[in-house]
Amino acid sequence: MHTGQEWIWSNAGGIMCSMSVLHTSLTEYLVFCGTAVGSEGHSGRHRADLYDVVIHGDLQTFKPDQFQPATLQPGEMSYLPKGTTNGSHLGKECWLLEYGRGNILSLFPFALGDSIFSTQDLTDVRKTMSYSTRMMWSEAKLALQRRFGRQSAEPRLDLIGEPAAPAPAVVRTQN
Repeated sequence: MHTGQEWIWSNAGGIMCSMSVLHTSLTEYLVFCGTAVGSEGHSGRHRADLYDVVIHGDLQTFKPDQFQPATLQPGEMSYLPKGTTNGSHLGKECWLLEYGRGNILSLFPFALGDSIFSTQDLTDVRKTMSYSTRMMWSEAKLALQRRFGRQSAEPRLDLIGEPAAPAPAVVRTQN
């Protein structure tokens, strides 16, 4: 179970799931998402490539000309190239690691549309935008610092301290 971040409701294309935003920048994102009860809907047609790695449960996808679903099990990955679409069904207790690469800003109308206009869950819209904006701003600042030579692109290994020596074992004796 992932408990490091706050969980946020996501309603996109009719698919309702909970998600934890792990990383967001202008060109890529990574979220842990899924559902305890199952959900299905439209993938959307995006200006980014989307990859879903099944962690638990099963994911079914299909294209308009496909009459049998592709069923993915844990460890398998679904790939949705930019400009394409599919129908998706997340089975009961289906959990995914989703990675998107491309024009991430163009995904927000789809990602937030159902939450704004259908469920009217503005609390989770605010949370999604807050996490994403904060992470994108952080990435942009880092890129600008690197571009203008204020920060080296090389990792600062000198900032990593030596591991602390283990404490000596305490031996107790009884008299």
